[in-house]
Amino acid sequence: MKIITVLVLDGVFDSSLSITLDTLHAAQAILAARGGAPQLQVRTIAAKTYTTTGAGLRLKADLRIKTVKQEVSDWIIVPGLGYRSDQELSACFARSDTMQAMHWLAAAGAGTAKIAASCSSAFLLAQAGLLNGRKATTAWWLAQAFRARYPAVILDEARILVRDGPCLTAGAALSQLDLMLAIVSDVAGESVAHLCSRYLLIDQRSSQARYMMRDHLEHEDQTVIAAERWIDAHLAQPMTVTALSSELALSPKTLARRIKAATGVSPIKFIQGRRLSQATHLLETTALSIDTVAAQVGYQDSTALRKLIKREFGVTPSTLR
Repeated sequence: MKIITVLVLDGVFDSSLSITLDTLHAAQAILAARGGAPQLQVRTIAAKTYTTTGAGLRLKADLRIKTVKQEVSDWIIVPGLGYRSDQELSACFARSDTMQAMHWLAAAGAGTAKIAASCSSAFLLAQAGLLNGRKATTAWWLAQAFRARYPAVILDEARILVRDGPCLTAGAALSQLDLMLAIVSDVAGESVAHLCSRYLLIDQRSSQARYMMRDHLEHEDQTVIAAERWIDAHLAQPMTVTALSSELALSPKTLARRIKAATGVSPIKFIQGRRLSQATHLLETTALSIDTVAAQVGYQDSTALRKLIKREFGVTPSTLR
């Protein structure tokens, strides 16, 4: 028997919680249809008797944190929270129920339980100290806030799923689908996970990079903002880091340091990301040929752009249309 515990906090993203429970119940049904003894026990746990979801619904959990003497879960899952900014997360962390939940998670992390979280709930795992020195992902628009708070965590916001040791993290809220299939595969086998994905019409994805909107990445470095504006205004032209730093009256080394601190990437990757973002926008919103799009974002032929899209997004340009 595998025990899966779902931690529910005030402000939980409703669809993330529903995806968690629905996927687990689908797995239970598939296993039951195959006969034999029940193989999965699913239970919810909370700090309070009733928690309120992000949409205002009230939920009574199966267990209270303070009544659980010893953690025996195989997996603990923290569905995404409906908080969209670092300020909202700070307010969440200051609540007594959240602090109680983090202490419980930290204690569980010292045991044998595997722990999973998606979207802004990855902040909760990091705040509890569970991700120090580990690789992780989170909602792409919160990446800079995450890096600023938790420099000891190796963040890769382009990936939808990152597993490092006992911790599994997922990207933006609906990547909970991908997270749950990974957990079902772990506790019930790949065949059950595959059937769940077919019954629930879940398409597995390897990256959230193609869904990122570069203008919504949170940072406040005015130099980097100026760099973004200059790059966007000159996408079709040849561009070097030296030319960009000259425009901003900085040395290449200083510019590289500022860009790395604000975005987590090198200046070359930064320029490439702006070009790729605009190319994706044009492919999704216009009927321009791939050759025309490539020229408009600074590539002499479409081959390089095709390879870049395939490498970063795992799809062909035609898939984006």
